[in-house]
Amino acid sequence: MRPLRLMCGVAWAALLCAAGAIGADEGQPRPALVSVGPGKPQNIGAYPGHEYHRTKKWIAHLRNDPISYALQHWACYDKSHAPQAIALEGQIGMMGPEGENWYQNGFLNFSLDGQQGRNFAIKSVRALDSGSRGSCEFLWELPQAWVRVRFMVIPGQEPLYCSVRQMPKGDKVPLLRVGATCYPSKYAHSAPRVGLTPLQSVKAPKKVQLDPAKEWWVIFYDEKYDLGVEGAVGGCGAIAAPGLVGSAELNVGSYGCTWTLAARPGGRELRFAFWSGLRRKNAELIPYLRGQFPATLKRLEGLDFAVQRFREEGLAALRAEFRKYLAETPGSGEERQAFDTALAKLNVLRPRISGDKINLQAEEEYLTTLEQLDSLLWKLKMRWLFAD
Repeated sequence: MRPLRLMCGVAWAALLCAAGAIGADEGQPRPALVSVGPGKPQNIGAYPGHEYHRTKKWIAHLRNDPISYALQHWACYDKSHAPQAIALEGQIGMMGPEGENWYQNGFLNFSLDGQQGRNFAIKSVRALDSGSRGSCEFLWELPQAWVRVRFMVIPGQEPLYCSVRQMPKGDKVPLLRVGATCYPSKYAHSAPRVGLTPLQSVKAPKKVQLDPAKEWWVIFYDEKYDLGVEGAVGGCGAIAAPGLVGSAELNVGSYGCTWTLAARPGGRELRFAFWSGLRRKNAELIPYLRGQFPATLKRLEGLDFAVQRFREEGLAALRAEFRKYLAETPGSGEERQAFDTALAKLNVLRPRISGDKINLQAEEEYLTTLEQLDSLLWKLKMRWLFAD
């Protein structure tokens, strides 16, 4: 049995190591991989108003086929702001697939009843799911509510999906407002920017109110800095789930452009899908995105942003895989005990991570325990592979 098991195991390991190449050969997209680095201190220098203050930066990578994204939260954590922090240029920046278009230092900002989320310290930046989809979360606590900002990529799809959801602490539901800022195609001043909606073409400099039911998408581009002109990268686009939107406006400037939406009264969530990195000339970009929007909206409206790894079916699959290898691996008593201990811990934690109530400590413990189980399962598979 051992030679056959070893051959199967080697093939299995090779599949893991070469998954990207094999997936490409078979025409299948690679699994999504998500990672988040710890908040790192940054040297800010003589930044106006925050000269030589202490800042921190978190970066989340969502590696996806065909387009990968990198997101960051960068804020000033100087003692003068304690216990809060100031996001210097925006709450969440999109560093990749390119630095232009959706702003790398802060393209996404939210407020509750006019109180800016950027003035509060972030509670958590963490990876959630990888595989059939990839997701991460940026979490804030404001006096009125907790706010989860979750991003998701799906292998084989281009857009970056996003849910901004509030969990009010009391009976009153604050007004949730979200702004998305971009610099279409290139960082250029006095540029002929355009914001295109289903009903109108808005040229810089101009601010307009939108019909949220009909103007649920926008394409940003530059009439001068088309793809390839002086290093320009081409424009970008976005949609919002219109059933969640109460009001919207578009501010097209000759440098930056902002799309701002407010939830319906009593609304707890706004949903988006963002496109960047398409590298298409304006004449191609516009019809291409318009063709993508209807199907993407349908997917966006039906997406479940809940963490897959928190779901019972995910835990059931993990249990089944463990039991298979435990049954087939002699002398695995130590692994069995560690598995049973971790599983018991997860069962205790599960009721504390359900629903809209935030229990950050329980969520972190649950994710950490799952990571420990992943490591344990890998070791068990290696023992199974080389067992007599």
